[in-house]
Parts: sequence; structure tokens; C-alpha cells
Amino acid sequence: METSLEKIFNPASIAIVGASETPGKAAERRTRSLLEGGYAGKVFLVNPKRERLFGRKAYPSLEAVPEPVDLVMIVIPAPFIPDVIDQCVQKRAKGAVIITAGLGETGKEGKEIEARILEKARKGDVRIIGPNCSGMFSRAARMNLLGVPPIEPGPVAIIAQSGNIIDSLTHYAKVQGIGFSKIISAGNAIGVKFHEYIAYLAEDPDTKVICIYMEGIREGDKLVAAARKVTRKKPIVALKVGRSGAGARAAASHTGSLAADDKVVQAAFEQAGILRVTNVDVMFDLAECFSKLPLPRGRRVAILSEGGGDNSVAADNAETHGLEVPVLSRKTQERIRPFLLKGMPAQNPIDYGGTAEENPHVITECCKVCMESDEVDAIYITGFFGGFKEIIAPHVEALEIQAARDLTNFVKTYKKPLIMHTSFAHAPFESLRVLEDNGIPVFGSSERAAFCLGAMAKAAARILGPKDTPLLETTGERNPAAERILRPLKEKGVQTLLETEARAVLAAYGIPVPPASLAKTADEAARAAEETGFPVALKIVSRGIVHKSDVGGVRIGLGTPEEVAGAFEEIIRNARKVVDESEIAGILVAPMAEKGQECIIGMTRNPQFGPVVMFGLGGIFVEVLKDVTFRVAPLTPADADEMIRRIQGYPLLTGIRGQAPKDTEALKKILLGVSRIAVENSEIREMDLNPVIAHEKGAAIVDARIIL
Repeated sequence: METSLEKIFNPASIAIVGASETPGKAAERRTRSLLEGGYAGKVFLVNPKRERLFGRKAYPSLEAVPEPVDLVMIVIPAPFIPDVIDQCVQKRAKGAVIITAGLGETGKEGKEIEARILEKARKGDVRIIGPNCSGMFSRAARMNLLGVPPIEPGPVAIIAQSGNIIDSLTHYAKVQGIGFSKIISAGNAIGVKFHEYIAYLAEDPDTKVICIYMEGIREGDKLVAAARKVTRKKPIVALKVGRSGAGARAAASHTGSLAADDKVVQAAFEQAGILRVTNVDVMFDLAECFSKLPLPRGRRVAILSEGGGDNSVAADNAETHGLEVPVLSRKTQERIRPFLLKGMPAQNPIDYGGTAEENPHVITECCKVCMESDEVDAIYITGFFGGFKEIIAPHVEALEIQAARDLTNFVKTYKKPLIMHTSFAHAPFESLRVLEDNGIPVFGSSERAAFCLGAMAKAAARILGPKDTPLLETTGERNPAAERILRPLKEKGVQTLLETEARAVLAAYGIPVPPASLAKTADEAARAAEETGFPVALKIVSRGIVHKSDVGGVRIGLGTPEEVAGAFEEIIRNARKVVDESEIAGILVAPMAEKGQECIIGMTRNPQFGPVVMFGLGGIFVEVLKDVTFRVAPLTPADADEMIRRIQGYPLLTGIRGQAPKDTEALKKILLGVSRIAVENSEIREMDLNPVIAHEKGAAIVDARIIL
């Protein structure tokens, strides 16, 4: 299926503007790698100072090229690039790969040039890759515009923002024996964005796994929307740097202060099914596993070793990374037991003791039973495999090699993944080479092996499991009741909504709010309390007072008209100490909420991802423990459910120590409502519903704060 990027990755013709024969120059290296890489399309070299380059005719300009051009690579000084983009438009080129650095990453002048490039490119729908990038590689087109030695073809696609990371990745992949389908150096990514690349790669038949190196994120909401679809088809592995660079900013809400950038990045990746890693080594470990092994059909792993210690370490690592180590049925254990020393455990982990060191065939027999069992989704072998000849005697080597061949055949026959951890992983032993050459990864780290297997299980759950519930559709039209409240406030430059206004916005979206009355005098407050029914709570209503409790603006549990009147006067006195009389709108009289579990629900507008919704328990859980979860809006019902279940304090909502479980369905409805408010009302910067009291039936919003 042809897409807007198809002619970029599979161009019939390529022009190189700024082509050079000077050894070592960026243009020379990329021209050479293209010409020597087997590209079968037409190549046009453009350099006004040369008549011939690489034994070919050179053209003085792009417009002088007599034939159509699909893709243009540009390696010239930044000020001249906009004129070349004009020529790209005239030639009806589909894309331009801009290698040149010194643009937006250098300051104002460079950003202005980038803006001109984009403006001109849009006139002819020329897609911009870069600038400040290293180029591209496409296996299908045999197109190497990276200026690196020949690249092995394979099923891994790489998108990276760093040119030197691309160089490192291609070298590392060659050492690891990993081949590529596509390599994209995104650079400053002013044109084609990450979400467009991954959407294209999702349909690419040559790509089995997508790996991303990111330094910054633009249009993160679109990345999440695209990735949550792509990860239903193929795994995405991401290395996002800058984990420690963001500090908590000062904000007028709990949500804003808790939403440090990397927390949101992590939450967004989890929501989208993106597997996050912390270094290149692990990225390629996962790339190897996904490209060579079948996906596990579940999280149940059988662990086998010749030692109880290795088994225990592996079991701990497996459960740490989300795998299950189930006790095997008596029937399966009985099939395994004949191959073990008497008394050795067969329940899982399986310990074949010293027998395997002399006879590696024991490993294959135990493994075969597990492969045939419906109780096992993956096999995790740990210990000393490959080194038995060192421990016992050289004659064992032939037996190890045969065992390795058997193991690789099992993976192909039973379509279950098998990973090997051995302390001899880095030794040049033939049995280990047999495993690796036939697609079984060999790890020197038990923890890394378990991480990769756990990541495969997570990816498989998305690819093989039930599909995500659809996103809630918005009509594109704003809620008229909410707009009547928000539009005039925005026009007046108001930042903080009164609580009465915030409650009205919530009600406009069908979010239930308890009844309350705004009182201007002590007598009005007393009458409102009698009508509401005691006990009641009083709260100051003022745009100048965001944190009401901090200034003595809240009184709760008032049981008589006299208490209400006295509390009213006290709150007004406290408020006058911090704001002018004109800024006091009145005092809200509301019934006391029934006892239940305090929660917090909020929203903040993240510069990378747009509106981000938060959920957590209230009180100490948010103030001290910061036990909260985030997801990027719009939310699905599954997102809302996961947000609630992922907090550490979730058991408090399910009912402990005889308490009845709380109404989590009511909490989900509020989360989905907040998500819709955030998506449809871009002027809202932050929201805090704190506390929200979850009851056995329903949930009550006790305080609401909205900031524009």
C-alpha cells in the first residue's frame, strides 16, 4: 500500500545536491554508499562547480536535471537550502533529506531558516527528513544514504534523532549479527515526525520490530495515538534519554507539580505499549529476541538449570519482570522426573543437578516436555551450558553441540521462545554459536535474559491479546454549557475559576457534583445549611485563594446554624488578610461527604504530550508517597481501569480489614469525563478534583479547581 512516505523509502530516482568526491566529506561518503550499495534507481549528482563526479555527469542545479526526481538529499550550507526546496517543489519531489547541520539546534537564525524550508516544502507536499541528520537506509530499495559501510539486511527498523548514535548502532548491530529493514536519522525532525515513521513501518513487510532513539519529543499525543495502534501489530522498543533532566515545576495544582516530564514519558510509553530501555545493549537484546524468536502466548515460563542457586536467581528475575513461574502439574512432573537425579525438584524451576554436565541430552528431554506442555509459554535455561566440556571433559563438547541443535529445532517445531543464560556466554564455544546462528539468544546476565523475556510477554499480550477498547469519540464541537462559562473568562484573562464555575463545568459534562449553595452573608449561610441538612462544610470562594485550607478558608463538620454563622465570619476575616474584599465571591455551603476513600483526579497540559490525566489516593498517598498514575488524553475505559489498578494503594479500594470495596466504576467515569473536558477545552491548563471520596456506591467530588 502506497503512503505519503512510500516514494521516500522506495524512490525511483535520487538527486544529491552538494555531491562531492572529496574523501571524508559528508556528501562524498553518502554518494559512495549509495552508488556502492546496489541501489538500482537513477542517481543524479548536483554540483555547479563540477561537470563530472564519480565518473558520472554532474548537473549545475536540481532544476537542470532533465528527469523526474523522487528523493533529494541536500548537503549544502544552510542559507542556500530554501532555494533548493523551491526546486524540489518544481521537480515534484516527494521528499528531501537534509544532512546539513547548524539550523534550528543553533538558535534563532537557524530556526528562521527551518521555518522557510517548511513553508516552501508545504507548497509542493515535499516531506522533509532532518535537517541535522545522517541520512537513511532502505532494505527494499537497497538505498544507503548514511555514508557507512554496507548494511546487513534484516527485520529491525531504527529511528534515531542522533547521527552519531546511528553510526554506533550500525556498528553494534554488525557485531551482534543483526540486520536492518530501515534506518532513519530523524535529526531535528521538522517535517516527518516519529508518529508518521512508525505508522509507515507498521505496514512495512520487511520490518518485524521498531527501535527508537529519542532525545526530545514533539507531538507526543500523536506519538501515543499512533503507537497504541502499531504495538498491536509489531513491538516498539524506545531508548529515551534525558530521564533526569526535568525537575518538578512550580504549579498551582498537585497534578502539575507531580507531573515531572519523565514520569509522563514513562506513563505515555506504557499506555502506548512502547517498551522502554535504558541503553543500546538492551535495545539490541530485545531487537534480537523479537526478530528471531516466536512470541510467547502468555507469561508462564519454565526455568531449567543444573543448580538450585541459578534457578532461584532466575525465578526472582522472572517474577520481577512480570513473568509467572507456575508449579507444573503432577502429570508433567512425572514426565520430567525420569531424567532427573532422585529427589531433584521437577515442579518448576526444574533442577537436573549434575546429570546434564555429563549428558546434555537431559536438558533437551526436559525442555521437550515443557515445550509440549500447555502449562508453559516460554523456556528459560540458566547455568553453565556451553561450558560443560570445561567442567567435565572435552568429549562432552559433541554432546553439547547436539543438544544445541535439538533446542533450536524445538523452537521451530513448537513455536515457543527459548532463551539461554550461561556464565560461558562470551566464550567462543561451538554449541553457543549453534544456538545464536539459529536464533536463540545467549545471555551472560540472568537479569537481562529475564527482562527480555518479560518484555516479549508484554508485547505479545498486546499483539495476540484482545484489542484495545476504542477511544471515546469527540464530535469536534465544544460542550455549549461549558463554553458559556469558559469563553468569557478566557476573554477577560481570568486564570483561576471560582469553585462554583468549576463545578458548573463538571456538571456540563455529566460528572456528578454534590449540591452546594453560595452564601454572601452569615444569615444566608445559616439558612442554606438548614435547607441542605447538617452537618455541613464551609469553603471560601475567591479567585485569589487557590489553596483554601492554607489560609483558614475551610470549616467542616458544622452542626448548627450558630456554628455556621460563626464559621462564616471567621472565614471572611481570614480571607481579608490575603485578598481584597472585592475578590471574595462568597462562601460555599455544602453537605459533609460520607466517609470513604479519599482520591485525587487531575489534569495538566504537558508541553510534549498535551493533556495528561492523573489518578491517585488522597492524603498522605499524594502528599508524601506521590502514589499516582498518569495517562495521556483521550483515555479509553481500559486506560482509566489501568490507572486505578496501577497505584500501590489500590488494595484500599478493593476492601481490606473488613471494609467494603469502593465504587471504582464511578471513579472511571470521572476520569473519562475529565479526559473529555481536557481534549475539548484547550484553554484549561490544569484541573484538580481533590478530594474525590469513593463510596461503596458512587463517588463525591468535594473540591474542584480549574486553572486556565
